[in-house]
Amino acid sequence: MLMEGYKVARLTEFTYTVTVVDSGGNKYAINGNTQQYVILFPGSTYKFDQADSTNNGHPLRFSETSNGTHNSGSEYTTGVTTAGTPGSSGAYTQIEVTSATPTILYYYCSSHSGMGSNIDIIGGSGSGHTDRGLSVAGNTPSAVNIIDQLQISTTGNASDFGDATATVFDGNCASNTTRSVYGNGTTPSAINVIQYTVFSTKGNMADFGDSTLARGQTTQGTMSNKVRGFYGPGYVGGTGAVNRIEVITIPSMGNAVDFGDRSIADGLRSAAGVCNSTRAVFCGGRGPGGNTDTMDYITMSSSGNASDFGNLVAANRYNAGLSSSTRGVTFGGAGVDVIQYITTASTGNSTDFGDLAVVTASPGGTSNNVRGVIMGGNTPGPTILNTIQYITIASTGNATDFGDLTAARSNVSGSSGSHGGLQ
Repeated sequence: MLMEGYKVARLTEFTYTVTVVDSGGNKYAINGNTQQYVILFPGSTYKFDQADSTNNGHPLRFSETSNGTHNSGSEYTTGVTTAGTPGSSGAYTQIEVTSATPTILYYYCSSHSGMGSNIDIIGGSGSGHTDRGLSVAGNTPSAVNIIDQLQISTTGNASDFGDATATVFDGNCASNTTRSVYGNGTTPSAINVIQYTVFSTKGNMADFGDSTLARGQTTQGTMSNKVRGFYGPGYVGGTGAVNRIEVITIPSMGNAVDFGDRSIADGLRSAAGVCNSTRAVFCGGRGPGGNTDTMDYITMSSSGNASDFGNLVAANRYNAGLSSSTRGVTFGGAGVDVIQYITTASTGNSTDFGDLAVVTASPGGTSNNVRGVIMGGNTPGPTILNTIQYITIASTGNATDFGDLTAARSNVSGSSGSHGGLQ
């Protein structure tokens, strides 16, 4: 369920009944639901009752890291009390939730890996959902509707967030601190659907509106500020590349409208996109004349055609982008391991940043204002990857392993509740 502008009347003390079920290995079930995603509220106390005999040997604990101490995390103990021996009468783990409780916690078994799941604290403290990155849809090589989540400032494997409304790849996300809005894509036919979800709660996407035309291979990289989101030129089967930039208003529902065109005849699809809060930059791409090294930009507050920005280190397509408030970083592409960056507020050519840990084409990217995360993609062959890599945006250097997606996917789209501190 999507939760925006809600009011909830609630008690101040709750009890969850915890059991352990064999679901391809032991897993916690909360009130009978295996690895239940849990929402908690400040001002309430929650008891996780472990009296059932199936809990024997499985102490439930909390952590700010997925899978807790099994994933190099530590146990979270503030406001937490435990009693008894799991599997015996009177055994429980209890947490008193306040406004100082982190926005995201995880419950896990201190003795065994992989048993728990996520907890969202609505109105809690910490980076919370603004640090949450999403990897939306993709190609396995068949189109999928998977949405994964991760915490950008940590490392570790991604976990399930929900589903897109359709199995789709080759679309792209725009976002603000509240919403991730996914537009267009291929199913394998190009579609004009725009759909959205909210970062603060897990859940499936819902209808947002429609694009002005159905197309895939739109710009890979979040290009948005807190109000407007942009979808770049793409590809329409049977027609070819289309040179159209569209804009949506993220806080409201509705259809996309025409914004303008890229400045070049080539490089109309499969380009990377980066931005700051006022300017969006298209980087490379593929058109009738082949790959291009051209970068061009738009001013988000106006409408009109893109203007020349500079050139990439090399012509590229199937690359992706991520951003901080000052830098745009592009990476990946057809057989390219180079990471390169620009200073978004100025114009000029890109500069070498470093190399990918794993060479990938058609990856997804997301970021906060410090760290960029590179998700999935494919190697020549193709071999589709579940790899997640990361960089520190303000420095230069090679990418480092972050963890894994829940499934190997290429042509994914990334977004975050921070997307580079662009608010």
